Amino acid sequence: MSAQNLQLLNDTYYKSSFGFDQFVLGATLAGCAYLAQTIAYDQLGWNPATVQLVPLLLMALAAYFGFKRIEASIHTVKLNAAYLQLCSQYPGNAFPEQKAYAERASDRSGGYYSLRNLLLMLSLMGFVAAKILVKYDIF
Repeated sequence: MSAQNLQLLNDTYYKSSFGFDQFVLGATLAGCAYLAQTIAYDQLGWNPATVQLVPLLLMALAAYFGFKRIEASIHTVKLNAAYLQLCSQYPGNAFPEQKAYAERASDRSGGYYSLRNLLLMLSLMGFVAAKILVKYDIF
C-alpha cells in the first residue's frame, strides 16, 4: 500500500470517527432536551418527579463525557502528529517519553468513549424503568 493511500485511509478514519462522535453528542443533547421537556418537576424526594430526573442527569453526564471525548480525540491527533514529525526529523530515535504521552492521551480518549456509552445505556434503561415505575405506581 502506498504512503498516499495510507494517508487517505487514515484521513477517512479520523473524519468518520469525529463525525460519529459529533452525531452521538448531538443525539445525546437532543435526548436531554426531550427528557427535560417531558418530565414533571416537583420537590426532590421519593416521588415520580425525582425518579424521572435520574435519566436526565445520566444523559447530561453522557453529554459532558461526549464533549470530553471530542476534545481528547483532537488532542490525541495533535500529539500523534507532533510525535510523527519528531520521528521523521530524527530517524532512528524512538522518543519513548513522547510516545508514552501520546498513548496516555489516546487511552484517555478511549476512557471518555466508554464512560459516554455506559452513561447513555444507563440513561436509556433508567428512562424505561422510570416510565414503568411511574405508570404502575410501583413506589
